[in-house]
Amino acid sequence: MKKIILISCLAIGLFMIGCRKQPSINSNVSQTPTLPSATFDYQSRFKHLPISGWGGNFDSINNQVATLGRVLFYEKKLSANGTVSCGSCHMQSKAFADLKASSSGLILGKTPRNSPTICNLNSQTRFFLDGRETDLEQMVLKPIGNHLEMGIDDVNSIVPRVQQLDYYKPLFQKAFGDETVTINRIAVSLKTFLKSIVSYESKFDQEANNAPNFLTLDERIGRQLFNSSLPCAQCHAGNNMSGWSGSDFRNIGLETSYTDKGATFMNMGSAEQVEGFFKVPTLRNIALTAPYMHDGRFNTLEEVIDFYTKNIQPHPNLSANLQTGGWSATKPVIDPAVAAFAEVPSNAATSFGEPIRFQITDYQKRCLIAYLNTFTDTKMITEPMYSDPFVK
Repeated sequence: MKKIILISCLAIGLFMIGCRKQPSINSNVSQTPTLPSATFDYQSRFKHLPISGWGGNFDSINNQVATLGRVLFYEKKLSANGTVSCGSCHMQSKAFADLKASSSGLILGKTPRNSPTICNLNSQTRFFLDGRETDLEQMVLKPIGNHLEMGIDDVNSIVPRVQQLDYYKPLFQKAFGDETVTINRIAVSLKTFLKSIVSYESKFDQEANNAPNFLTLDERIGRQLFNSSLPCAQCHAGNNMSGWSGSDFRNIGLETSYTDKGATFMNMGSAEQVEGFFKVPTLRNIALTAPYMHDGRFNTLEEVIDFYTKNIQPHPNLSANLQTGGWSATKPVIDPAVAAFAEVPSNAATSFGEPIRFQITDYQKRCLIAYLNTFTDTKMITEPMYSDPFVK
């Protein structure tokens, strides 16, 4: 009996090892990238970008460096077992976010947090959900060296991997003037590609640049709810809808005691742990980036709205914008024609310092979601210059 159990365990162990070593088979995936004869003009994505109000760094984009960065972004050979790339957890069709609460890295590996969208990184000053990195060029290497994500113990070891792949020689030559592969050049290329991924061509943007009644009635009611009746715009401000600084952090009362403690640099730059602060995410393409929150606990926008209107927890560090008496009672009329439809009673008048509770109707919820849907940039998620060059 013991012999049978031992053989069974050994067989299972060998099977698991085999799973870790073998990349998944996909007939649509090529071993070499397919690139256009004429290099994509990544700089063109910035030509009509309304720079004012965005903040951040909008330096020119070198098209050859961005092209190299695109190939590296989708290169699975940069992972320990050749099964995942940066693009595995940041999918273009999902606005460069993921479908899973905890993203899958190496086979059998799960990341502790949900993968956020990486569009408009050029207008942000801190990276990762806890804001632990301030240098985009350093940030791009961190997932490669994470044991759960891409599993490389020493990121410098990816240099010989890239050197062994012949298709990188002309790409480095065009990008940097010679074929030399260095970890710094890899980082610069990835950073350049990521900086080129900008989202600014949604219906929301068209409405801002055109007639005020460009939106449907439901969308206009949703806009009034977002900007006035509810405190959404208090945190999701600015052109990137992630706060005026580009990288704001808030405790939104997800828990009374956080399992994942979040950021560690709050309180005027202090390094002490201030529980429950996470980076305010951009709402651009929010309809595509489910599941939501740092741990992906909410699967739908309906669940998110229910949380913010009914279930905010009374954490000591709760954002003032989500407390009664802390959120300004002044409610600007964004659209007089629909203001009456967007009136939402709350508990703000009867208590102070408690989580706000809103009596939002099902119709108002649908209108708010309709407005959130206007943030979707269908151009960005179908743009060939951002697509996977290894897919035929």
